[in-house]
Order: sequence, then C-alpha cells, then structure tokens
Amino acid sequence: MSEEPKKRTIEVDEEFLEQLYGLVGKIPPGEKNINVDLLKDLILDIKRKIDRAKTEAIEELHSPKKNSENSAITDEYSDEENPKSVLIVDDLGVITYQLSVLFRNLGYDVTIAKEIYDAITKYKKCHFKLVIMDLFIPTDREGFILLDELVKLSKISDSNTIIGVMTASSKKEHRQLCMKKGADFYIEKIEDWQSELIEYCEKN
Repeated sequence: MSEEPKKRTIEVDEEFLEQLYGLVGKIPPGEKNINVDLLKDLILDIKRKIDRAKTEAIEELHSPKKNSENSAITDEYSDEENPKSVLIVDDLGVITYQLSVLFRNLGYDVTIAKEIYDAITKYKKCHFKLVIMDLFIPTDREGFILLDELVKLSKISDSNTIIGVMTASSKKEHRQLCMKKGADFYIEKIEDWQSELIEYCEKN
C-alpha cells in the first residue's frame, strides 16, 4: 500500500489571514481547491493593499496638517529621559541585530524600529539621546521624512538628540541633504563602518 504524500503547509500570521479572508469572495462558490494562479493573484492583492496602506500612512505623516505642532505626531510626548539610550531604525534585521549587540555591550538601552511611523511613535515615548537611522527605509523619500520629523521632535522637546544617518549610498547629494536637514553625522556602510559609528558615538 503506497504511502500518501505528505501535505505541504504554510505558516501565516494574523495579518495575512485577515487580508486573505477579506479576499475570499474571489474564490468560486463550492471550490475546495485554490488554483495556483488564483492564489498568486490573492497574494499580489494583499501586497498591493499593504503597500497602499503604507503609502497612505507616509503621506499622512508628511502632510501639512500632520506637520503642525498640534498634530498627532508632534504634540504630546514623554518627559522620560535616558542618558544612554539609542533608537536604531533599519528595515534589515541583520543590521538591527548587529548594532543592538554592539550598543548593548557598550551599556546602551537599545530600542529597534523597522519603519518610520514606528520610529516616530517610539521616539515620542522616550527622549532618546541617540538615534541611528538608515536612509533607505525602504527608499530615501521615507528616510528624509523620518529625519525631518525626528529633528523637529528633538527641537520641540529640547532633548538635544544626536541623530545619525547610516546608508550604503555614496551620493554626495544624499550626505549634503541629510546634514542640511539637521543630521549630526552621516556614515556610509563601507568596510568597518560599524567601528566608525561606535567611535563617533562614544566620543559624543
């Protein structure tokens, strides 16, 4: 008697399920199996919904209304301060892991954010003395938006946060614009860039 082939399963999170269930109407009634092409369409639909939601959140964050001092972004924030606290903002897990280990070994209280809205929310809860952010999260447009917001929040809260930009970009205009917008330092992700970053932070 031949052994039945083992069924292949996919582990999904709640967000995926919610999106998938919202699109279940596309599956023909009574259909027990989903055609591969249909499944691809469903997944692409989910991706488009998520991308659209992210874009709307970014645009809302950068709109004139949100940029006012009475906005949800720049109004109330915590008075809590930590003399050796760092917020690391990067959408690559390997980078956030490496830097979190390095800074914890130096005695820092480390907080991680992987997208700009999360970074803004976390900054408002704690006046970080140091912020290290990637410029491309996932594009430089979002990076510049985040830099603008962090510089503004730092001035409003009078927390004098040191804000540094790290990036693989070697474009001079990126460096110039970051410094013009208020970044305290700019480090390219080239050979031994982590050591350069740590050296700068320890001196300042």
